[in-house]
Amino acid sequence: MRKTILFSLLFSFLWVAAHAQTHQDFYTQSLNINQSGMYFLGGWALANMATGTFGWIRYDGVQKYFHQMNAAWNLVNAGIATYALLDMAGTNLTLLSDSEMMRKHIRTENLYLINAGLDILYMAGGAWMIHAAGNSEKHHDLLKGYGQSVILQGAFLFLFDLTKFAIQYNHRLNFTQTTTNLGLTGNGLTLTIGF
Repeated sequence: MRKTILFSLLFSFLWVAAHAQTHQDFYTQSLNINQSGMYFLGGWALANMATGTFGWIRYDGVQKYFHQMNAAWNLVNAGIATYALLDMAGTNLTLLSDSEMMRKHIRTENLYLINAGLDILYMAGGAWMIHAAGNSEKHHDLLKGYGQSVILQGAFLFLFDLTKFAIQYNHRLNFTQTTTNLGLTGNGLTLTIGF
């Protein structure tokens, strides 16, 4: 029985040690998560710019303005994705301390959460435009088309930002739990096991 417990503890220790991440590993994975998100956002932007431009040329009325706003809105999304990808490519992890990497990661988490709040405002603004379209004969098509587009774009960004926040938040929790359980002291490695 004692040998089984000792073997189990040793196996647990080795498993945790094998899966332990350094702060640099953690932040590299954090950057990879953000990078995949920016590629996804960039793809969404390109698809919307292409279909938006086509619809803007092809249709009239509400549909014209819906596509026009989709194309314009996603110029901004494409710019954000490009800037973020270039910024990540220029990151030199060897120049960052462990605390700086964690601070940057948490700042990114917070940005996703703040953006999700802004996305709700975008959708509310789109709903207001649709409502205002009913009171404006002259700008009815423009307001309704723009409003529908802003709601669509806001809803996409809301799901995108919340998903990215949840992924990064869980990534940080997994890392901090692992580093809390496995520590390096002056006497060697320690493993903390909770019961």
